[in-house]
Amino acid sequence: MEATAAFRLSGNATLTAAAVTRRLGIKPTRAFEAGHPVGRHPAATRQRSLWLLTSSPGVEAGSEIADHLHRLLAVLEPATAAVWELARAGYDANWLWCIGSHPTEHAAELDRQTMQRVLALPGDLWLDVHGDDH
Repeated sequence: MEATAAFRLSGNATLTAAAVTRRLGIKPTRAFEAGHPVGRHPAATRQRSLWLLTSSPGVEAGSEIADHLHRLLAVLEPATAAVWELARAGYDANWLWCIGSHPTEHAAELDRQTMQRVLALPGDLWLDVHGDDH
């Protein structure tokens, strides 16, 4: 099994990633502002801000999605009220879970307690599931 997870807040040009950092008091893994260049293409600019907190620098082999969620929750749960305030102010929230499983491995598991903790924070769930061909 291999996995990683991220919690993301995005907003229009008036809802900045810098404002998320100030409000939450949490340093993001990465942050991008609307109007800034996309990658190395100066003609392409971001349409939305993005504040991103990841559970690991990349996909980790030999890890479970629950472990990644517990890492994120440990950081985010103390700021639950502030995260909800940002969502009510217009930021879009989502959870991005990347899970890879190979033919001889087991299914991804998530216990009810962890699901309840995730549901206590805003955000839709986006799943990126892959197999051997990733």
